Amino acid sequence: MQWTAKHWRIGQRWIVIGWQLFGRNPWTLGGMGFSTAVLIGAMTLIPLLGNLFIALLAPILLASAYLAIDGVYKQKMALPASLRLPALKQSPRRLVEVLRDEARIFPTAAACVYSTAGALLINLLVRLLAGDAWVAKWSNLEWLSLLVVLASGLLAFMLYAVLAASLIYALPLAFLLDEPLVPSLLRSLKASRHFAFALLVLMGVLLATFLLCVVASHFSLWAGYLIWLIAGTVVLPVVAAGLYGSYHDIFASQEARRRTEARGADVTDRNLTLTGAARR
Repeated sequence: MQWTAKHWRIGQRWIVIGWQLFGRNPWTLGGMGFSTAVLIGAMTLIPLLGNLFIALLAPILLASAYLAIDGVYKQKMALPASLRLPALKQSPRRLVEVLRDEARIFPTAAACVYSTAGALLINLLVRLLAGDAWVAKWSNLEWLSLLVVLASGLLAFMLYAVLAASLIYALPLAFLLDEPLVPSLLRSLKASRHFAFALLVLMGVLLATFLLCVVASHFSLWAGYLIWLIAGTVVLPVVAAGLYGSYHDIFASQEARRRTEARGADVTDRNLTLTGAARR
């Protein structure tokens, strides 16, 4: 019970951090969120391949968001009024920020291939288990087929969660701390498993928004997209900033402490060497 309460508070703190970072520069982050919402909304209209295109672009979009949020974090202040309109105009270009550095292109491409391959395997597994029932209307299915579809959907959700868990910290580790991508995937998965409930609290904001859009789209497709665009302008960057805050809590602060301890140990070694030399 105490563990659950603790991680509930951690998840809430990450949401607050995300909102505070968004408040420093809502023009850049909100513009990126709106552009991302438009892009994802357009790709969902593509039959069969829409999800794969989203999986292909997701590492680019998330890594670019981390770079933008890292700049906002280091800024330590709200964006001046004179820079707000230029920041809003430039925000769509920031979606590919990670590709502007040649050193980042190869790990970004590797992350995109990994994400797309994972999504493809998950989709193939689901279609293998559910068959044609996966694309049929639920009202036309028998109860046994419906149970198979629901079980397949739950399995797909869990596998996509594992795929996302391996990426959400691997990207900032690779692009903000310059660590190799493959070990970062394993570190990300391990950290996500440890903070699974706290991450569920944070990601619950995005999941609730998505479910609201799905419900609204049953009544009006355009209403669902409108809600997605409006909510995505705020929810997507706030959640991304919350993920950045969680990365900072878990990894960046540990790295800073390790470097401080290493410098302290180095100073101690030098002092011991000088003391020994003085004694000789």
